[in-house]
Amino acid sequence: MGEEQRVINDTAIPPRRERGNATGPVLIVTSVACLVVLGNHGRQFDVRQTAYPSREECLKDWGDDGSCPPNTGSGHGSVYYGPRYYWDPDRGRPVVVDTNGSERVATSTRVGPLGSASGRTVTVGNFARGGFGGIGRGFNGGRGG
Repeated sequence: MGEEQRVINDTAIPPRRERGNATGPVLIVTSVACLVVLGNHGRQFDVRQTAYPSREECLKDWGDDGSCPPNTGSGHGSVYYGPRYYWDPDRGRPVVVDTNGSERVATSTRVGPLGSASGRTVTVGNFARGGFGGIGRGFNGGRGG
């Protein structure tokens, strides 16, 4: 038998076996799960917007009439601005940011991670994705199209 037993009140008690520390693995699994759930939450993205010389060029990139309103206040004739967006590397697509902070993934666009090939793309601000349920979302930027 090799293991000694203690006797308390005429009852034999087997020796306590050493157990490993389960706290470390539990913390690691919990941390990984949180990272997977949160994804892009808490990250900040550059918001871009592209100016186009014609409505046709804008529509080629965005494919949506509502995405290319004219801006005649520039003093240089009509300029068409595409929507404000940030590039989401996890989705591999641009995400359009409305002035109220709502987002929608642009699915029918030719705009890539570096912007448009046919227009002039500039950074107009930044967008911070908040925690759960959209808490902490916000757009910070100047006036564009």
